[in-house]
Amino acid sequence: MWPRDHYVYFQGRYIASGSPGSIDGNPFGEGGNVLTGSDFLLVSDSIYVNDHIARHLPEHPTYEQIKKAILKEGEVHHPSAKIHVVPSGYFHGGKGHDHIDMFCLLLPRRKLLLLDTYYGKKAGKTREYDVIAEAEGLTLIRYDGSQDKVWYPLNALVLPTENSDVVVVDDRALSLIKLLQDNEVDTIEVEMPQHSFPGGKINCQTNIFNSKDNLDLENLLASS
Repeated sequence: MWPRDHYVYFQGRYIASGSPGSIDGNPFGEGGNVLTGSDFLLVSDSIYVNDHIARHLPEHPTYEQIKKAILKEGEVHHPSAKIHVVPSGYFHGGKGHDHIDMFCLLLPRRKLLLLDTYYGKKAGKTREYDVIAEAEGLTLIRYDGSQDKVWYPLNALVLPTENSDVVVVDDRALSLIKLLQDNEVDTIEVEMPQHSFPGGKINCQTNIFNSKDNLDLENLLASS
């Protein structure tokens, strides 16, 4: 149902989750946990519950121990990438969502990182995002997702072009569309069913695949 959760495409490689949402799957292949930059990844801190990561942790780990264990496991699956562990809010006094793509939008070529202070709750206000943005040369924009009166407006699809990014966004997210266009980002507005409490939006319902890679897409989308 959610192709984004089945694999992550990064630097020409497909990293499969194997079992989306399972503690024994590969959380680095579950796209809701991961936002891809040019040579770096943003990874949700909530994946520490995964069996492969938890084995590196003491019984009552500190937050720094959790981040270190996530980075250690991340090197296995994305050895050539810089990895930044980013807050979901669970450790910061108010959880936004386990999947960071529900309240974050990363535009690598435009060097923009949008952060929803409404749906991200405390995660959307923590200073850790500022530190990461500075390290990667990103402009961080905090955005109040409640003003557009649609669910999870930042769960949008980013399509890279040669020199920029195009964002496929909910056509009712008018202030978000204006914000993107004010920052010289091309947008494609699409009509979205406005269900209450949706399990995902545009990013969750899509994924990136190159037919020239000669891979079996059905296998990538299959759950073990």
